[in-house]
Amino acid sequence: MSMQATSSTHTINRPLSPREAAEYLGLDEKTITRWARQRYLPAHPLGEGKRKFWRFLQSELTEWLAAKTNQQEVA
Repeated sequence: MSMQATSSTHTINRPLSPREAAEYLGLDEKTITRWARQRYLPAHPLGEGKRKFWRFLQSELTEWLAAKTNQQEVA
Protein backbone atom coordinates (compact mmCIF):
# COMPACT_ATOMS: atom_id res chain seq x y z
CA MET A 1 0.00 0.00 0.00
CA SER A 2 1.40 3.37 -0.93
CA MET A 3 1.88 6.19 1.55
CA GLN A 4 -0.76 8.28 -0.25
CA ALA A 5 -3.39 5.53 0.03
CA THR A 6 -2.67 5.17 3.74
CA SER A 7 -2.94 8.91 4.24
CA SER A 8 -6.28 9.21 2.42
CA THR A 9 -7.71 6.22 4.32
CA HIS A 10 -6.69 7.81 7.61
CA THR A 11 -8.33 11.11 6.58
CA ILE A 12 -11.64 9.39 5.75
CA ASN A 13 -11.72 7.59 9.12
CA ARG A 14 -10.61 10.59 11.18
CA PRO A 15 -13.30 11.50 13.72
CA LEU A 16 -15.17 14.66 12.74
CA SER A 17 -16.65 17.16 15.18
CA PRO A 18 -20.33 18.07 14.81
CA ARG A 19 -19.26 21.27 13.05
CA GLU A 20 -17.11 19.37 10.54
CA ALA A 21 -19.85 16.77 9.99
CA ALA A 22 -22.40 19.55 9.44
CA GLU A 23 -20.12 21.21 6.92
CA TYR A 24 -19.51 17.89 5.13
CA LEU A 25 -23.26 17.15 4.87
CA GLY A 26 -24.34 20.74 4.26
CA LEU A 27 -26.52 20.82 7.38
CA ASP A 28 -26.71 22.89 10.55
CA GLU A 29 -24.56 21.78 13.49
CA LYS A 30 -27.63 21.62 15.78
CA THR A 31 -29.37 19.30 13.32
CA ILE A 32 -26.33 17.00 13.28
CA THR A 33 -26.26 16.83 17.08
CA ARG A 34 -30.02 16.27 17.35
CA TRP A 35 -29.94 13.49 14.75
CA ALA A 36 -27.00 11.89 16.58
CA ARG A 37 -28.97 11.88 19.86
CA GLN A 38 -31.97 10.39 18.03
CA ARG A 39 -29.72 7.72 16.47
CA TYR A 40 -30.83 8.82 13.00
CA LEU A 41 -27.25 9.57 11.98
CA PRO A 42 -24.26 7.26 12.58
CA ALA A 43 -22.40 8.83 15.50
CA HIS A 44 -20.09 7.97 18.36
CA PRO A 45 -20.79 9.57 21.75
CA LEU A 46 -17.87 10.27 24.04
CA GLY A 47 -18.53 10.71 27.72
CA GLU A 48 -21.44 9.77 29.91
CA GLY A 49 -24.58 11.43 31.12
CA LYS A 50 -26.61 14.04 29.35
CA ARG A 51 -23.73 16.06 27.89
CA LYS A 52 -21.89 13.94 25.38
CA PHE A 53 -19.23 14.88 22.89
CA TRP A 54 -20.28 13.52 19.51
CA ARG A 55 -17.84 12.37 16.85
CA PHE A 56 -18.58 11.16 13.34
CA LEU A 57 -16.60 9.10 10.86
CA GLN A 58 -16.63 10.53 7.35
CA SER A 59 -16.80 7.04 5.82
CA GLU A 60 -19.96 6.27 7.84
CA LEU A 61 -21.51 9.60 6.88
CA THR A 62 -20.77 8.92 3.22
CA GLU A 63 -22.45 5.50 3.43
CA TRP A 64 -25.43 6.98 5.33
CA LEU A 65 -25.85 9.73 2.73
CA ALA A 66 -25.66 7.25 -0.15
CA ALA A 67 -28.30 5.05 1.50
CA LYS A 68 -30.60 8.05 2.06
CA THR A 69 -30.08 9.24 -1.52
CA ASN A 70 -30.87 5.76 -2.88
CA GLN A 71 -34.08 5.56 -0.78
CA GLN A 72 -35.33 8.81 -2.29
CA GLU A 73 -34.65 7.63 -5.84
CA VAL A 74 -36.61 4.40 -5.25
CA ALA A 75 -39.60 6.16 -3.67
